[in-house]
Amino acid sequence: MTLSNQSIVAVLERLDVPLPLSEVHGLCCGLLCSLPSAAAKTRWFTEVLDAASLGAESVAARSSELKSLDEWFTQTLNALHDTDMEFMPAVPDEATPVSYRIRALGDYCSGFTYGVGIALSQRGQKPLPENTREIIEDFQAIEAADDEENADLYAGAVVSDTDSDEQRESIYSELLEYVRVGVLLVLEELRPVTPVAQEKPS
Repeated sequence: MTLSNQSIVAVLERLDVPLPLSEVHGLCCGLLCSLPSAAAKTRWFTEVLDAASLGAESVAARSSELKSLDEWFTQTLNALHDTDMEFMPAVPDEATPVSYRIRALGDYCSGFTYGVGIALSQRGQKPLPENTREIIEDFQAIEAADDEENADLYAGAVVSDTDSDEQRESIYSELLEYVRVGVLLVLEELRPVTPVAQEKPS
């Protein structure tokens, strides 16, 4: 069963996690793109539970919520490695005002860059590949962009109070696609799939 964004929002609320869904998903993806899956899961749960200030006793009483998060983690892992490349960041749907969606995308980028930063510190600050470094810098720019202050989002794209809804929707769509593809490129650079060696015919 595929877990919806709404169901995970409810889980995070029950756990008193003070982070938006998009940021939690970005953190998950950033870790999965730069650490082995098992290590990524351990660190992700640690970060989420620490943010909620849950002690050992509280965690033991939240088995249902933790199971849902575990399933969502696996769902995200599978989506990142899906051969159809249909992975999508967890952001609000089109019924949500575009300004909120842009802000949520910034939250996603914040979580993602933080997750990659965790992995980078664990690998001794080994330099990132050039493409990944550029993508991370762009994500940081999207993260820092304040829609209310008409900040540059990326590559000259500006959200202004004078823009029409259609223009704002177009900018958001470009940003979302850039982030979606950027995540998959970072995954490929930091955790490339190693082809299975074929046996030579005897």
